[in-house]
Amino acid sequence: MGNGYAITAVIGKRSIMDIAQETFISSTFWTERIGPTAALATLEVMEKENTGEQIINIGNKVKKGWSEIADSNNLDILISGIPSLCGFTLKGNDTQKFRTLITQEMLKRGYLATTSIYSCLEHSDAIIDNYMNDLNDVFKLIRSCQDEVNNIDELLDGDVCHTGFSRLN
Repeated sequence: MGNGYAITAVIGKRSIMDIAQETFISSTFWTERIGPTAALATLEVMEKENTGEQIINIGNKVKKGWSEIADSNNLDILISGIPSLCGFTLKGNDTQKFRTLITQEMLKRGYLATTSIYSCLEHSDAIIDNYMNDLNDVFKLIRSCQDEVNNIDELLDGDVCHTGFSRLN
């Protein structure tokens, strides 16, 4: 809400908050105004620029792009999530290996990308189009693995990514 600046609030039921009027509360940043000012400015820009609708449109464009390049490469994917936070999963065997390959190959192309995206206003049409072109090349590589032209294990430069928070020892 503060667009990167720290902002906090103490809220509660009126009966509890009224008790605070009879106490002394001290804080290091009690008079700090940057966070609330940033929050107000962020809300103004969000309203003026209709950022919610823009982010939804961006996410829907990405979801559509994923579907199109998956179809063109005959890959079976499941697209999920709301437009502002969406992702895809490759169906079938070696899902985590392919997810690792996507991150590895997209990094080589200049993207810090995995199988999900947080849409933002900086995701211009040009950026999305370039991303889709590069991801399409990676999808072709995945298709070649599924067709047993390439071996996924030989293409990976490192360990397979983990599926969640689990102990590694």
